[in-house]
Amino acid sequence: MTPIIKLAGVGPALAKALQAGGIASVEDLAAAAEADLLKVQGLGAARVKRLQAAAAAHAARSNGPDPAPAKPAPATAPAQAGPLSAEVEAALNKAAEEKAARIAAEEKAAKAKAKARKAAQRAQTLAEEFAKAKEKAKIRAKKLKAKAKKAIAKEKAKAKAILEGKDKKPKKGKKDKK
Repeated sequence: MTPIIKLAGVGPALAKALQAGGIASVEDLAAAAEADLLKVQGLGAARVKRLQAAAAAHAARSNGPDPAPAKPAPATAPAQAGPLSAEVEAALNKAAEEKAARIAAEEKAAKAKAKARKAAQRAQTLAEEFAKAKEKAKIRAKKLKAKAKKAIAKEKAKAKAILEGKDKKPKKGKKDKK
């Protein structure tokens, strides 16, 4: 007999729930009535059909073309089924919540990464623009400085010419006064 946990689609929590319902092996699941399986906590009609199909396929693979029918599942669940089923349901709910939280966290992380990439790209673009503006300002400052130096040199030359011109002219007014 194949343990129920070996069946695809059956995890630890579902295996416990099925075992509490009297289904201990894949063969038991394949032979169980759909109505009995619907009594197991956490199983709906669609999931029961999928599980039974998987169990039948598994039994066919392992036993050949004509598998011997397994013993039918008991019609009543053991006395511990109530509390165990509640525990299993709580475990399933917790697992579903954890999975949903994990998926939400992964989506949030992906969005944050995309946002960070976009911000880094924008920062790089701004840094490039700033570098270009800084270089342009340096060039403009050099031009203005050169222009100012030329203007100062021109004014100095004018002042020098004026001073030299005064030195060459005779001082008529001062000699006559003496």
